[in-house]
Amino acid sequence: MFCNILKRSFQANIRNVNNLNVLRLSSSNNPQGDIQDALDIEANLFGNSDLRHEPVNTREALRKNRTKSFVARKPKETSAAPAPRKFTAPPAPRVAPIPAPVIKDSELNLEFVRLTLQDPLTSTLLTTVRSRKRRDKNRQIIVEGRRLIQEALQCGLKMEALLFSQKDQLALVKEEVGRAQLETRTKIYKVPQHDLKTWSSLVTPPGLMAIFDRPSDKGLEKNLAEQQRLGSQPLPITVLCDNIREPNNLGSIIRTCAALPCSQVVVTHGCCDPWESKALRGGCGGQFRVPIRDDVPWEELPLTIPPEAADDCNVFIAENNQEKRESNQAIDYAEIRGIGAHNLLIIGGESHGVSEEAYRFLNLVGHKGKCVYIPLAAGIDSLNVASALTLLLFELRRKLNEQTTTKD
Repeated sequence: MFCNILKRSFQANIRNVNNLNVLRLSSSNNPQGDIQDALDIEANLFGNSDLRHEPVNTREALRKNRTKSFVARKPKETSAAPAPRKFTAPPAPRVAPIPAPVIKDSELNLEFVRLTLQDPLTSTLLTTVRSRKRRDKNRQIIVEGRRLIQEALQCGLKMEALLFSQKDQLALVKEEVGRAQLETRTKIYKVPQHDLKTWSSLVTPPGLMAIFDRPSDKGLEKNLAEQQRLGSQPLPITVLCDNIREPNNLGSIIRTCAALPCSQVVVTHGCCDPWESKALRGGCGGQFRVPIRDDVPWEELPLTIPPEAADDCNVFIAENNQEKRESNQAIDYAEIRGIGAHNLLIIGGESHGVSEEAYRFLNLVGHKGKCVYIPLAAGIDSLNVASALTLLLFELRRKLNEQTTTKD
């Protein structure tokens, strides 16, 4: 590139020299022409004096030439031809699934449907069984095992559906299930044993699973009337569960409250679900016989106390922690003296104990609140929560019976 620039400059100088020679030849014939030639030479010199010669950057010159070549090679844009329209077939009409046939068993005198994995009803039942959110929305519970299903039917709970895998297992509850099928049109489904094991939350599935509605107020009132007819009157005691995280322990607590019986059980926010399968099995049907208020925040706790006994309600906290017992002036449970028109017993979990919210609630009632403990042998820190509750509740019942006898 640099050589080309020098070559063009050299050719321009040669052309200037030739022009001067031509002027000289023409001026030798005429003196007037000599003057004119001199003037032209002078003007040419002044014109060339305006030109400025600057050094050329070889790299910059190459870059400019390369850019020009690329611009020259850019192809012309051509308008794209419109894409051909694709033919879309109309959607095929949806075919309604064929319902599984109803099997009438003359031996058991029951009707049931055999489900397969392809049946859409299978996924619906699976969602109901496995989703706690959906069960809470529909106020339903899952009951597993022959004895618990019979207990629920005896307490008047409505059975929506029954799942079984073996015919001999269905035969164990054929009488109760037969009445439920006639009265409430309960659906019975036969599913493979493998699927029933997958759906169950228990380690050893019993082979029978039922979907029940939760106990209604009307059903609980009916059970209460039946207890009163048999001479069993609920005691004015509310058991409040605080920080109970183990379902089996919560079930045992509810079972004890139903055996006493207590007026109600309140489960605060943060405890485990009293309606899950393990808690139901631990309760052995106690959830069907005693009113339960679950997931109650501490701000709404005063609303659970009966209005007629709100002015004479004593609060007791069961405490096994030595430091908390000393700071709250705990007394031996056998030395309880003040029994009110209604009594609230707060019991905590074995690991987490009673929460600070419970003590704040205790301070609200003033002298009507007491912290109690169960004396144990040296080296023994605590009892199982259900065992401790049993001792406390039966001691409260003894004091209530003594109080009633004294008044009479």
